[in-house]
Amino acid sequence: MSILDLNNIFNPVASRLDAVEEEIRRLLQSDIPVISKLSEHVSRGSGKRLRPALVLLASKFCGYSSDMDIRLAAIVELIHTATLIHDDIIDHALLRRGIPSFNAKWGSTLSVLFGDFLSLCSIRSAIEGRNWRVMEIIADVATKMIEGELIQNEYVYNLKITRKAYLEVIERKTAYLFAACAEIGAVLADKDERVCEGLSKFGMELGRAFQFVDDLLDYISTNEKMGKPVFSDLREGKLTLPIISLMEKIPATVTPIIENIWSNDFTGNDPSVSDEKYINILLKLMKQYGTLEETRNLAVAASNKATNSLPLDEGDTDMRKLLMEIPSILIDRTH
Repeated sequence: MSILDLNNIFNPVASRLDAVEEEIRRLLQSDIPVISKLSEHVSRGSGKRLRPALVLLASKFCGYSSDMDIRLAAIVELIHTATLIHDDIIDHALLRRGIPSFNAKWGSTLSVLFGDFLSLCSIRSAIEGRNWRVMEIIADVATKMIEGELIQNEYVYNLKITRKAYLEVIERKTAYLFAACAEIGAVLADKDERVCEGLSKFGMELGRAFQFVDDLLDYISTNEKMGKPVFSDLREGKLTLPIISLMEKIPATVTPIIENIWSNDFTGNDPSVSDEKYINILLKLMKQYGTLEETRNLAVAASNKATNSLPLDEGDTDMRKLLMEIPSILIDRTH
């Protein structure tokens, strides 16, 4: 992903993104020292703030002109952060965005509690906004994300995961939050159901495209670009589309390779020579059978569906152009 391209997209809401950072700090203010310490780590590991920016851009697209979008942008980012913390605990991940994960730094117990704290802070702040439809969206997406984690957990180190189950996981864990970010802008601007559904569909397809690319990059990117070890999903027992598709095509060949990789004790360090051999075999097979290309093609298809979902007869024209550029930027990202 080109940071410059994203900055160009975010430029119309840059000052409001700064306000989102201030709101996040406000929401996390506490006179409890341990909470203050953990909250500082949230700022250190901040990502691209794509989800808050989507809330702000969608709000601007729909003509919303007050400040509740800033609060809600902060809320969705904290919900996202809470899920990342819990994911890293479940996966025993040592790195997140190139820095130590919460559980690597403070252990699982404190990290679980802090993830819960972030979620509850978000819900409390959403309630304070007194917008019932927004509260429904936030509660629904929080539930969907937990459902996704539960489904995924059923298939950890399980070669029987189906394509259908995988798609359910990425919808719940990723796409629904993107959908919520986009729909919130329409709800705040009191747009009708057609426009709200159009923005929600835009976000949903954008989220699908984002996750397809994320799963692809786990196999073809580098540790430095990703800020975590590549092939980490597979090592953590999670099969994503490139491997699932390969399993559909040549299960007898792929099964023993994956079992050999899983039989080793991965701790976040570089894989051994023998593991590297198996990983290279998998990469060759994925290229040979076109499963990497298939995953990218599905990302492109979802990207196209996203742009086609934006209402053409509603909203700010300049903002529509910016929103329509986001899917292609996400498709071309390298980390």
